[in-house]
Amino acid sequence: MTSSKPPFQQSSSFRSRLWTASLLIVIMLLALLSRLVDLDVLHYKKFRALAHNNHVALVPVAPPRGDIVADHGEVLAENRPTFAVEITPDQVHDLPATLDRLQKLIRLDHRDLQRFHSRLAGRPGFDPAILKADLSQPEVAAIAVRSWQLPGVRVVAVLHRYYPYEALFSHVVGYVGPITAADLRDFQARSYLGRNYIGKTGLERFYERQLRGTVGYKIKDINAAGLQIGTLRSRAPLAGDRLITHLRLRVQKAAATALQGKGYRGAVVAMNPDTGAVLAMVTSPGFNANWFVDGISTTHWEPLLQNPGRPLMNRADNGLYPPGSCAKPFFSIQALQDGIISPHYHTFCRGNFQLGGHTYWDWNRSGFGNTGLTKALAWSVDVFYYKLAVKMGIRMQDQTLWRFGFGRRPAIDLPGGAAGFVPTPRWKKSHLHAPWYTGDSVILGIGQGYLLVTPLQLVRAVSSLANGGFLVQPQIGKALINPLNGEKTPLPHPEPANLHISATALHAVHLGMEACVNSGTCRSVSIPGISIAGKTGTAQVPVGRKNGHTIYNNDSLFIGWAPVHHPKIAVAVVVEYGGHNAWQALPVARAVIRSYLQPDWKGKNAQPAEKLAKSG
Repeated sequence: MTSSKPPFQQSSSFRSRLWTASLLIVIMLLALLSRLVDLDVLHYKKFRALAHNNHVALVPVAPPRGDIVADHGEVLAENRPTFAVEITPDQVHDLPATLDRLQKLIRLDHRDLQRFHSRLAGRPGFDPAILKADLSQPEVAAIAVRSWQLPGVRVVAVLHRYYPYEALFSHVVGYVGPITAADLRDFQARSYLGRNYIGKTGLERFYERQLRGTVGYKIKDINAAGLQIGTLRSRAPLAGDRLITHLRLRVQKAAATALQGKGYRGAVVAMNPDTGAVLAMVTSPGFNANWFVDGISTTHWEPLLQNPGRPLMNRADNGLYPPGSCAKPFFSIQALQDGIISPHYHTFCRGNFQLGGHTYWDWNRSGFGNTGLTKALAWSVDVFYYKLAVKMGIRMQDQTLWRFGFGRRPAIDLPGGAAGFVPTPRWKKSHLHAPWYTGDSVILGIGQGYLLVTPLQLVRAVSSLANGGFLVQPQIGKALINPLNGEKTPLPHPEPANLHISATALHAVHLGMEACVNSGTCRSVSIPGISIAGKTGTAQVPVGRKNGHTIYNNDSLFIGWAPVHHPKIAVAVVVEYGGHNAWQALPVARAVIRSYLQPDWKGKNAQPAEKLAKSG
């Protein structure tokens, strides 16, 4: 059947449809071209990166943390290989469901989950976070056989921080722990990609930047199923520096055995008086540093919190104590230096001192009779120092205490630490709303009252008497060793401050402190063949009230050095509630001095501290 339309009308209709089709084709081509320009020109970098990320994964590789070792090479903190399960949040579709599934495969408690979520805070989603470390072999196997059901979850071999001596160096070496958002406020977050731990306390915290090393990376080729099919590029991590310390294992053990082994609360600090090198720093009670590496469990945490001995506090650097009679040598130096008394000054001590209708008793109420400086130091004659305090007055007393480093924290390579407290008339007026009385100075003259010091300050101050009048800066770190080339870099040590103490004043005080060991209150610290100078201290500490009266306990203290004329070790010991006449502090000091100067001595009470070191 033929069309009824004329030929010219059919041609016109065909051309119209052709133009319409052509226009549609052109529009479609323009749209396609526009999209190509958008993808390949205007947003080329963006879509190239997206395409790249669809088939590669950047995986940070944590470096081994540097070891911490004692002066003679004993390892105090090291890394041990173990297995851990880690989760990469970006690769997990449903994190709560994944965690629920893992709880059926491995043992996870609420603290494990709490620590995991804490680790995730402040970290990018592509950075894997440890869920649980130190997996058992059955736990590793349980996850491995179900890995195809757990995208973003994998078992990895990691280096686990380990402290071989557990409780022995826990306060001074410190410990590492899981990284939190709070930790990253002090350090650059990008420096901790791929890491699980950060230094929390002690040397681990202070030398964090040197110990942590430099993160490496791997750029992995990933297929559409999310499985690795190759490594495109990598950079090996750089291990952290090895930290060599001045700490001596034998001296630390001796201090711990004498202090912790007998259940005493307190602290010991031993130092080279010429250099400030810290040989030992022990706090009792202690704790097992390994408990904190993966986040401490409730089983260990609750007893530590409930322990009235506060085992987490570093008493050596943070404990505040009245120095008692250990302050007397320093007041003696100042009085001699400023001409308040001469080396030949004597006074009569009848057992008490009267001032303004108040009686200040000597510890020996029978009195000591005619007393000079040597006898006053040897027997810790309180009346001698009551009278000296009145002669000196509070301004000179404060000048003395500040001069020997009290009232400010020594610049040691440990985080935190206490400054102690030196009272002043201005402080008393503003805080207690009362004037400074002469009686306050009398009490301060025997190291009591408002004065508070740390064991670290005491050992630093007595070192200045031992070394001829130089206030040294205590330091624990000795050197850093580069892991690549083994190059050893000594750590800089600040120059000591010259106190400009006269030889006459030093000699007079030395005689008194030698006499204290040879014939006075320090006799039980004496060691045959070793000359020792020392001073005992007994400080009354209020511990409560009963029937309207304050109840006091006595802290036991000792400061000293040996040998007298060629000093190699200075020691400060504090035993809380240690009794009168420092009877508990003296054997502790004796054990420490002997361990350093007579290392081959074997006595009936000498015993290794390995069992003690592994207690908590």
